[in-house]
Amino acid sequence: MIAPEPSYQQTGRGVIWVLFDLRDESTVQSLHLQRAALAELGDLEAIDQHHIVLIARPGDAQRLDA
Repeated sequence: MIAPEPSYQQTGRGVIWVLFDLRDESTVQSLHLQRAALAELGDLEAIDQHHIVLIARPGDAQRLDA
């Protein structure tokens, strides 16, 4: 098991982890759409050659509005 980077650890705000299997072309398109929709509220983390995790922090939207 790989420990998460400190910036990805739970901070009391809601964090959503979505795993994408890049071997399917429609999944690749979905990843790009979801990442664009989240803009600064999400990060990507490569698990291996075929899997990416999208880490969404919707609670950070309040911070960005301030």
